[in-house]
Amino acid sequence: MTKKHGPKKIMFVLPALSAGGAERVLITLMNEIDRKRFIPEFIALRKNGPLKKLIADDITIHHIGSYKHIICSLIPLLKKINNEKPDVIVTTMAHTNFLILIIKPFLQKKARIIIREAITPSFILETHKFGWLVKILYKILYPTSNLVISPSQRIIDEFKHLLHINTKHYKLLYNPVDTNQTRSSLIPTFQNTEERKNTVLFICAGRLHQQKGFDQLIESLPLFHCDYDWHLTILGNGSERKNLDNLIKKHHLDNKITFKGYTKTPWPEIASADCFLLPSRYEGLPNVVLESLSVGTPVIATDSSGGIKEIQKKSINGTVTVVKTMQEFLNQMTKIKPNPTNQYRDSLLPDEFKTTVVINKFMDMIDNK
Repeated sequence: MTKKHGPKKIMFVLPALSAGGAERVLITLMNEIDRKRFIPEFIALRKNGPLKKLIADDITIHHIGSYKHIICSLIPLLKKINNEKPDVIVTTMAHTNFLILIIKPFLQKKARIIIREAITPSFILETHKFGWLVKILYKILYPTSNLVISPSQRIIDEFKHLLHINTKHYKLLYNPVDTNQTRSSLIPTFQNTEERKNTVLFICAGRLHQQKGFDQLIESLPLFHCDYDWHLTILGNGSERKNLDNLIKKHHLDNKITFKGYTKTPWPEIASADCFLLPSRYEGLPNVVLESLSVGTPVIATDSSGGIKEIQKKSINGTVTVVKTMQEFLNQMTKIKPNPTNQYRDSLLPDEFKTTVVINKFMDMIDNK
């Protein structure tokens, strides 16, 4: 008789439940996989965070502890995984990937290790104070994984050409966007007042961190002139808030820029805007751009924003504009006109990024198809 196999146990691992794009993508993958084929469980190296509420109710959550340094989690993590005995381990973010690959030889049950790398290695090597060590770990540890998935071909190409790593076991998996979630979470605050009809609303969203380039956008805005009044809303929290406040005061932009803090449902605000701005210095595949397109809001982005050109190539012409300089960024902003509406605009999201398409591809990867 043929032995029947039950669903595979998949252990997803994150360093924390902080509000980052990589964390949200992994949670989406975990939540959406077919329960008839897979039993997802979750390990967080640090206990709490705003994204905990996004985890599906049927998923068992394990906590390792709030260690000051992630390396201190190594032994407790090994013990937890050996106790749970998963068939597959899925992790994201380089430092967590390294940790899982270090303990791989000591796993009592041979598990398939799938790591997700969402950031271009060039940026890590150029900006991390231990970039030389990260490079060594990339070259030694990543080849020992069973599969490396990345949301952008640009990331995979850098591993091949910059680090000279054999990428035969690297595969492209775009970030999934649940259009039902982005378009139905809350009712957008649409306005059709005379003031709104003559005002261009721009919006940014992300951690207030140098990576996101909000500082270079604000520094450029004194040179911005258009035929309409305009306003910029920035969603997110982070260590750069004080610096950004100072830049706004320096350039007398207090009445032009509003910070609204972090929200787990940014999509109504994005849907109400005329254009989403992404001035990032680096990205993997910017998920917030995909979410903006899903609610019908076009995007202007820097070409340093990771796989942004891959999104542009697959999008309807004119919905994603990619520029090389901040002056070009401002030039494109002048082309945006007020576009108030009483309802969601049609989605601009290409099919390749929709949740069902990405999840089906991911499940085939887990099954090694």
